[in-house]
Amino acid sequence: MISSEKQIRAFVGGHTRLHVRGLGSKPALHQVDAPILDLSALRGIVEYQPGEFTLTVRAGTPLREVIDALGERGQYLPFDPLLPDSASIGGTVASNLSGSRRHRFGGARDFVLGATVVDGTAQSYTVGGKVVKNAAGFDLTKFLVGSLGRYAILTELTFKVFPDVKRFRSLRFTYRVLADALAASYAINRSRFELDALDILPGVAGAAVLARLGGFSETLPARVERFSEFVATTTAPQHVEVIEDELSIWDCVAGLDGACLAKVTLAPRQLPALDAAIHGAKRRYILAGNIAFVACEDAGWLGDVLARQGLRGLLLRGDARSPLLGAPLENVLAARVKATLDPLGKLV
Repeated sequence: MISSEKQIRAFVGGHTRLHVRGLGSKPALHQVDAPILDLSALRGIVEYQPGEFTLTVRAGTPLREVIDALGERGQYLPFDPLLPDSASIGGTVASNLSGSRRHRFGGARDFVLGATVVDGTAQSYTVGGKVVKNAAGFDLTKFLVGSLGRYAILTELTFKVFPDVKRFRSLRFTYRVLADALAASYAINRSRFELDALDILPGVAGAAVLARLGGFSETLPARVERFSEFVATTTAPQHVEVIEDELSIWDCVAGLDGACLAKVTLAPRQLPALDAAIHGAKRRYILAGNIAFVACEDAGWLGDVLARQGLRGLLLRGDARSPLLGAPLENVLAARVKATLDPLGKLV
């Protein structure tokens, strides 16, 4: 079992090709013909300073351990990491997977302060830092978020964390057609209300907007009432429902069963055309329609749909030649970084 940076460097130095895996919670990312560098034993919290709101943790640490440790001090990762009961913290950052609660404060890239990495030449170094304020310039740490371990191997990560709020209330606004739900999300985003999450959930007929507010017990009920009145007056939903068991609805991939599951990045204006093209597939739009999670039976079909729409997706579950679906991405900067950090092309 590989549990140290020294062992990782030796593994990289001893192979011409390799692929990095954490806890294997996203199997579609690991369909490669290359030796697997398993980081599941590289775990543990290195340093946690609740008063400074920073946390340093090894990349293979299960998300649940991180979430529970922060929760004991009333803190959390604001980017709402996906798959909390099966993923590692390093795999979450490498795949850039955030949940519905990222709506308020941003995604993983906004909360990673620094990292220790091993590159394709088996060299180890630290990028970024362990404080919120840091030097200006090209931020390699943030560039590595979503890199799938293809530029350098994340071994240790430092995060900015936040105090969590004490109480939440969620509401469901139902609309006759998806276009009305999307228009409602526009209106809500332009309003003065700060939401913890804002998702769009298409149905067989019509669609719903799910909204979540957080705050103090003394002031939250009044805020919820004002928000509900605003949405009802401004967007005329068919039905308004306060959800009592609200925690259960904010796992944005729950119920998206099927052979394949993909994350798709889009703009809200692209949502209607995409939804029409994938109608019949199970799907959910988070971040007010900027991210889609789509479940289907055929990754090839979904890739073709995305390509025709000019969209790109990341396959998390299912079989495909590549986990990158849809329109090809040409990135000159990424190619230059790859050539610098992994000149022999070892990391696949």
